[in-house]
Amino acid sequence: MSAAFDLGTPIGDPEPVAGGGSHLMWRLTTTGGTWAVKRLNRSREPWWLEDYLESTRVQEAAVRAGVSMPRPVPPLDPAAPLLADVEVDGEPVSFLVHEWCPGTALAGEDVLDWVGATMAALHSLPVAGIPAPLRYPLDPVADWEDWLDAAPASTSPDFLAAVRAHLPDVGRAKAILDRVPTTGLTPVFTHRDVKRDNVLVAAGVPVLVDWDSAGPDFAEWELTRTALAFAPDRDGFRRVLRSYLDAGGRPVEPGETAFSGVLHGRLSGAAWMLWRALGHRPVSAPERARSHGHALELLDDLRRSLALLAEWGDWLR
Repeated sequence: MSAAFDLGTPIGDPEPVAGGGSHLMWRLTTTGGTWAVKRLNRSREPWWLEDYLESTRVQEAAVRAGVSMPRPVPPLDPAAPLLADVEVDGEPVSFLVHEWCPGTALAGEDVLDWVGATMAALHSLPVAGIPAPLRYPLDPVADWEDWLDAAPASTSPDFLAAVRAHLPDVGRAKAILDRVPTTGLTPVFTHRDVKRDNVLVAAGVPVLVDWDSAGPDFAEWELTRTALAFAPDRDGFRRVLRSYLDAGGRPVEPGETAFSGVLHGRLSGAAWMLWRALGHRPVSAPERARSHGHALELLDDLRRSLALLAEWGDWLR
């Protein structure tokens, strides 16, 4: 790993970093510095690589724009920009490396104004050729039922029952997303996963980390989703929006459309994790096992979001 990215000679063993929901990460100290090494939880399918290439374009544009973030380290022999395939147990495994951020997790820091200003900066990144944010259609409830009916015999009955209990939520969210218009929304290339555990504070300065999900989104959807992640109360939410507008961001119109991005993210993420949990995607056994918990977490978040839609709408009026 160290040789693939020319990081220097390792000093001690890599230290596992807890908290990652999608990928495994380690802190590696070498004679060349300290690095964040991430093993990607990937699928070896053409669409995955297409999405990955978009994420690197966003990262590179953000670095050039001076966004507060760790700098990515290119490998010596890239399998794709910033990505190296390293053989582990006889199979190629994809890794990314970034400079280690010597920061701490958010605690009592007041970062709401920073969040709004950072969102405005992300939404003005000079990236050409932004593809349509909604390229992958959402699956109807009938498809979810088919997936569960065709689950491998080894699948936990408790897991299947828990997913089935959420199917009414899936249907309601899909109905909302099918009827809301996206015309008039602003396509952008952006981070797409700005939340509290993806912000560290180093020397008093917030740093945005974990850029693997970067890609196309609607500015209005990401803004409301992010504001809720940092301020699940009316006053804090409105403060994030004010700082966004003050930094040149676009106003958000009230209505269901404003929060559809929250539902879309929960629903599409849960479907993806369910496919992995049921073995419908080419992933390893440990990755498949972790997907069970991730799928249920996203479905729980979807249910909570549906219950709060009306209240959130009032915050924009």
